[in-house]
Amino acid sequence: MKLKLFTGLALLTLMLTYVVQNSARVPIIFLKWEYDVSQALLVLSSLLIGIALGLILSYTWKNKGKNQQKKAEKQARKIKKEQDKLKKQQEKLPQEQEQPTAEPPMKPQEEEQL
Repeated sequence: MKLKLFTGLALLTLMLTYVVQNSARVPIIFLKWEYDVSQALLVLSSLLIGIALGLILSYTWKNKGKNQQKKAEKQARKIKKEQDKLKKQQEKLPQEQEQPTAEPPMKPQEEEQL
């Protein structure tokens, strides 16, 4: 907690020093519009826009990763179900082989030959 407070105060001090030293006005020309803005305000607004875009992009990448993880987990559950099903079928096979099979009834012609 103290580290965060110290870091925040240090950054605030640096930002205020920057604003005081760079208060000159600079023209911004965009298409047909022209604005006179404080240099410090221009740089700080650019910084804030960059931070906002970075947060948005990291959030979307994080969600994309979560979606991929959910898909992988769903596929793993599906494979596990299939594996369990195959194991049950495999367990039934030896039981079926051990049981004697009933011989088909003999036809009258076969009885005469005996």
